[in-house]
Amino acid sequence: MRRFALEPATSRPALDPERLRSALGRTLARVGQGAEEVVAQPHPSPGSLHRFHRNLRRLRTEIAAWTRLLPPADRERMADFDRRLRRLARLVGQVRDRDVAVELLTGVDDAVDGPTEREALERHRSRLRDDARTGRELLRAFLRSESDARLLPELSTLLAAPLRPGAARELRRVLGEHRTAHGERVVTAHRRARRRPSMERLHRLRIRVRRMRQFADLIDAVDPGAPGLATGQARRVQVDLGRLHDLDVLLEGIDPGLRDASWVRALRRERRRERRSVVRDLKGMRPRRAGLVRAVPPSEDVPGHR
Repeated sequence: MRRFALEPATSRPALDPERLRSALGRTLARVGQGAEEVVAQPHPSPGSLHRFHRNLRRLRTEIAAWTRLLPPADRERMADFDRRLRRLARLVGQVRDRDVAVELLTGVDDAVDGPTEREALERHRSRLRDDARTGRELLRAFLRSESDARLLPELSTLLAAPLRPGAARELRRVLGEHRTAHGERVVTAHRRARRRPSMERLHRLRIRVRRMRQFADLIDAVDPGAPGLATGQARRVQVDLGRLHDLDVLLEGIDPGLRDASWVRALRRERRRERRSVVRDLKGMRPRRAGLVRAVPPSEDVPGHR
């Protein structure tokens, strides 16, 4: 039975909040670069949107820890910024869903039975491409609006503002509490997904594992001496769950009249295989309460699986 965990940190000297501020600054810079790329390109590539989406989510994970160190008034301002970032990430995610669906449909040509099914498949692909194109236009318009509202510059200014008194002494405790919370959420989501592996529960587990990995990256940047277990297990779980979720989303969007087509049946068979593999792997894992998997470098994330 495989286990993964980080042992509780021992008492050590106070951490420097500037390391956390620097980590946030780097992520914010990547978000800004991604926003510029999306606005500048009439048709942003799936790869650029994936990187933008990933960095937006990472920024929100890091902001959650930073907010604990801010004065009350700045916490309220940061909550507003986080809501705006969440809306932006949701728009990017919707476009990514269409991109991934089109990509998955490129692998079903051999399963098509006859010209009628071929025509239906092409119509469905065209609709998804049109939806993705429309989504890109809406995303670019939203980004221009937020640019005019100075979302990222004002967020950068807030990140540079003074912290509340005593923040330096509390940083290790804040990180420890977030670390424990992320680990416990993964354990809970894993237990529920093992007990009843519904689409919703498996999706929730994927989100919990992803956030946990992002926070592990943050700990590496702010407190590189923290104890941990280097493993790629969490990344593999996230990738497998992402593949299954992509198939779930694609099949849910299929028109009822196409559900008996040969290529749709082939997709359902693929989903069943993925689901059996995921459930088998989850049953072989026992994450500990307050456990955490140390993440692999963000550059190793797989673009096709969010």
